[in-house]
Amino acid sequence: MVGIRTLNALVAEMDGVVERWSSDRDRINGTIEVLERFLPHALETELAQLPPGEQKYSRHLIHVDPADRYSMLALVWRPGQGTPLHDHPSWGVLGVARGRMKFVNYGESDIEGHRCLMPVETFIGAAGSVGTVFPPHVDIHRMANADREEMAISLHCYGCEVKEFSIYNAETAEKRSASMAYDSVLDLSRA
Repeated sequence: MVGIRTLNALVAEMDGVVERWSSDRDRINGTIEVLERFLPHALETELAQLPPGEQKYSRHLIHVDPADRYSMLALVWRPGQGTPLHDHPSWGVLGVARGRMKFVNYGESDIEGHRCLMPVETFIGAAGSVGTVFPPHVDIHRMANADREEMAISLHCYGCEVKEFSIYNAETAEKRSASMAYDSVLDLSRA
């Protein structure tokens, strides 16, 4: 298996995945294979220099496919930083480039006649591990840096540019709309 050593090569490989496959499931499988080849080399790229946020994790846009078939982001997490409970409008493949990430998937439940969201699956992903989201079956989740001392970096590929998503209240299962914002946009033309 040939490694992927630059962000431009990563984008080229992802272009090949979305050109080769039309089904979401095939694109997920292709993206998993691409990320597994890239993650061992991720810290040799610009990803290692991305700054963390002071108050919250930071989002850095790597690439948006011109036909909106996929997008890629890198997230940088200080110890203790995490997301709210949220979903995505498309499939996604998440890879850990540095550190350890905690992923918690939620499912709808009814407790004494009240709707709520309960954790149904929790796992810790170390550097090199890859996971997926696939709405509507595996979608509502939260993630956080699982380490108390070290920063983490995760790489996220989605089946579109995520502009809008929902944030949930676990106690009531109510959701509200949220918009994606980036802390930086990488310019790969100079890489």
